[in-house]
Amino acid sequence: MKSLKINFLLLFLIACIAVLAMSATIWTESHIIVTGTKAGDVSTTITGGGFINIVNNGAYVTATETGTGTINIVNNGAGVTVTNTGNGVVTVNNACTAAVTVTNTGNGNIRVNAAGSAAITLTYTDGLDHVYPETATKSAKSADSHITVSGKNAADVAPIITGDGYINVANNGAHVAATQTGTGTIKITNNGGVMAATNTGTGTMTITNTCTAAVAVTNTGNGKITVNATGTSAIALTYTDGLDHVFP
Repeated sequence: MKSLKINFLLLFLIACIAVLAMSATIWTESHIIVTGTKAGDVSTTITGGGFINIVNNGAYVTATETGTGTINIVNNGAGVTVTNTGNGVVTVNNACTAAVTVTNTGNGNIRVNAAGSAAITLTYTDGLDHVYPETATKSAKSADSHITVSGKNAADVAPIITGDGYINVANNGAHVAATQTGTGTIKITNNGGVMAATNTGTGTMTITNTCTAAVAVTNTGNGKITVNATGTSAIALTYTDGLDHVFP
């Protein structure tokens, strides 16, 4: 009889441990959203109550969140490694063809727009907000008459123009990264989550966003792209054929 009681207690304890483990797994998964054409090439670790949101269309991504902060990554380039500690938000929009590493050990909000072909390694320890590259972002906002930024979150926009194009952003939502290369135009009305728009050529990219998850749109041709993003699932769109497209 005593043996039966002991066995029953052991089974009961094992069941409790299994339930707790399952609950922890479900909780962790609910704090992690990974999408994109290379979603399988992502490694995520959360310690605490933080969040990780990744759209990966590039090389391998490693994201480690310790604390209650958030890591948002849109990767269309080479490998990315992001480590965030604390309650700040790290937002990385990557088109760089070399490795990108971002480490934040404070509670500041970090915004990185990585481009080019040279490796980028950034470490922040002061707990303040930072934008990379700072000089390019400031000069674009203040000096370039081809850029118009408005909305209640206008300060949370990183526009970069290479060429004679235009960027027009009305941002009432989360961070927006807009990169125009060539004589085309990017037009964004953002009332949703994190956005990354990259347009190369002479075409016009028009995005209206109410999606609460990350939205990334890339056009490397001369076509006109019109995107109406809604819902709660991340959206990653890449156009390379130079034709006109409408989504959905």
